[in-house]
Amino acid sequence: RGGSGRSLRKDGSSGTNFIRGGSGRSLRKEAKKGKELIHNSKKVNKKEVGSKKSGKKKGGNKKSSKKKTTTTSEKTSSGKKSAKKSGGIIAEPFDPQPTFRSSNGKLEVSLHIGAIGKNFNTPNDFKFSRAAGGGDVGFEANGIGYGGCYGNKRCDDDVFKKMGGPTLRVKPGDDLIIHLHNDLPPEKCKTSDDIGFWNKYHQPSNTNIHVHGLFVPNNENNVLEVVYPGDSLTYNIKIREIQQGGTHWYHPHAEGAVSVQAGGGAAGFIIVEDPEDDIPSEIATLPELLMRIQYYDYTYLSGCPSSDNVWEPSGECNRADSTFSVAKDIVSTCKKVCGQEGVDCGCSDPETECAMPVFGILPYSGTYSQALTVNGAENPVFELHAKQWYRLRTVFVPSYQKSIEPFLEKCDFKLLSKDGRYMPVTPRDIHSGYMFSGSRADFLIRCNSVGTYQFTSIDEVPRPDNWATWNATAQANSYQPADGGVMGLKWDAWVGTLATFKVVESPDDAEVVVDEISPFKPANPCYLPEMRNLEVDDRFYFLQGGWAPPDDTLPDAGETYPVFREDIPPWGGKDIAWYSMNDYINEQNSTAFPGTLSPPKGEEYCEGKRTNEFGECYGTPPTGQDFTFTIGDIVEIDYYAPQIHPLHLHVFGYQITHLPEFAVKNDYFQVGDYHDVLIVPVSGDDDTSTLEKPEYGKVQFRQHIYALETDVVVHCHFYRHSDLGMVMLGKTVGNVGDSSAQVKGTCYENLSDNRRFQYVE
Repeated sequence: RGGSGRSLRKDGSSGTNFIRGGSGRSLRKEAKKGKELIHNSKKVNKKEVGSKKSGKKKGGNKKSSKKKTTTTSEKTSSGKKSAKKSGGIIAEPFDPQPTFRSSNGKLEVSLHIGAIGKNFNTPNDFKFSRAAGGGDVGFEANGIGYGGCYGNKRCDDDVFKKMGGPTLRVKPGDDLIIHLHNDLPPEKCKTSDDIGFWNKYHQPSNTNIHVHGLFVPNNENNVLEVVYPGDSLTYNIKIREIQQGGTHWYHPHAEGAVSVQAGGGAAGFIIVEDPEDDIPSEIATLPELLMRIQYYDYTYLSGCPSSDNVWEPSGECNRADSTFSVAKDIVSTCKKVCGQEGVDCGCSDPETECAMPVFGILPYSGTYSQALTVNGAENPVFELHAKQWYRLRTVFVPSYQKSIEPFLEKCDFKLLSKDGRYMPVTPRDIHSGYMFSGSRADFLIRCNSVGTYQFTSIDEVPRPDNWATWNATAQANSYQPADGGVMGLKWDAWVGTLATFKVVESPDDAEVVVDEISPFKPANPCYLPEMRNLEVDDRFYFLQGGWAPPDDTLPDAGETYPVFREDIPPWGGKDIAWYSMNDYINEQNSTAFPGTLSPPKGEEYCEGKRTNEFGECYGTPPTGQDFTFTIGDIVEIDYYAPQIHPLHLHVFGYQITHLPEFAVKNDYFQVGDYHDVLIVPVSGDDDTSTLEKPEYGKVQFRQHIYALETDVVVHCHFYRHSDLGMVMLGKTVGNVGDSSAQVKGTCYENLSDNRRFQYVE
């Protein structure tokens, strides 16, 4: 618990600046209020980013550099063209959140997380234009977001909490210091895990921060430590010199409360700038657009209460499963546990004091529904120059299971990186993307003609008709065979316009333009080397799900049963271990952690933990370790059911070495790509009336367990699932600093070591 918080203002609510939705044009005036915070307190450049100084193209081997010449701004005596800083963004790209940049090797910021809306005395409540079931009536609602400022201090009110979070821009080698202040409203009844709430939604106002994607050990960014309401905690994070430039993000990670906080709006970019020569200068100097894409599902967050913190048994919004909600589950579990004799939740009347203060209330107007925003606005407008390439950085943060499939018609559209990691050869042409919770993608875009273009999300990935769709609901409805009991999570993608690009002619004096983008091999850090042809030191099998698939490779083939296996599976081999990230499905298992206790029914306690109504323990917090990685090893992991749950491993990214077959997105997902969160579009014939023999999809990937001694958290990146137990905790063991001898000379380990891209012929 970080600090007493006595020096912090407890309410943290007056004078907040909460931006309404709408077009980017109508919001720029609001956004400029905080411009003194942008770009390290310097005057804002209307070209926005592209902060690297212009210069001649460097990097790569001499032969490739001589042949590949892709800029048009300047010619040398040999006829080559070298890159200069590209212009082209006419208006400052809309985002009400400020950008904070490191200076002299350091970025120190204070971030406040808190609730937004009329209940919390913010001047502007958030208005969504989309009404339940369609239309443009819309609704007003609460949200959760960050506010921030430079330094270690209480931030001024005029830059206080807004939807999303400030963008943090750092460089390899920098110190990143984050002072996190928790301004969320405290619970009256404390739903702590030690009285029966573990692997349930609980403590919705406890928080912390996860710097998702950065190569840092858990002791610098401890996601197992929480910050209580009114308290603060400082994170001292070292951006390693080995860190590759890329698009990362931060969000709350207190188990039991991630759905409420990250799903309710709290998320921000972390951009690591590319060191010189890691990538071609014509790409490093491109103007950038940042899109924090957030999908809010208020039927899931709030569940459409009939009155504040009260839900009727048959209450519905505009979706059949609207009773499947975070706020309702928190309140109902609170009443159930805190109402038991002998349980002290710190409140006198659980029936009236159990509450979810942010989302357990009626909307201010309209009917709760779903909405999607980009940088806090619905369909903002970005004004661009014709024939200019742009780097579009995106992160997708949905409340729950929704996906997007980004698509840009009638413009050039290339994929540069995924999850803050460049592909082995990049960029490549794609038709469309595929992003789930926590996914990042950097695109290169160019519209050659003046006009208006829609950056949209389409839905072309069909539902499979194999075992991935035979979920527990279907089984209950009697059209699912008994041996198909797994959770199928291919939800329809969000369809609509993400943002609008208004493209105009470039001024005659504009420093345009890169004609064509040439593919290249980026410089690789040794925590992400090329691993496809290396010898494997250790192997693991991961499955995220509540049921074992009925496959001949498993014991007891054909039997439906909940799984959590610690024994060695029938494949054999001394280095093989099986781990199932089991979860809450049908309450078959309450936890993914070892040591789950199931005493005989009727016993009240098991090792001090109160039992549930089935006589089972609620679960054991992650005090033990599920698995170990040896520092310096090349580890291979078979990840089963990759079409169902997005798999996220902290600290170390991974390289795909095998993919199952799928009919779409083959240009977006390829063997050799790097990820840190992954779900793939395995699909069938889109006919759910026919049921094929269950298939057991698998992605195989490798990790280099490079140098760090650290805990390693592994979990499903659907917040509901991780909140309810789909989590494993591992650690690295061995000699700190060790690296595989197989990668020596193929990757870089610091700022001056072999950091040069190469063009591809």
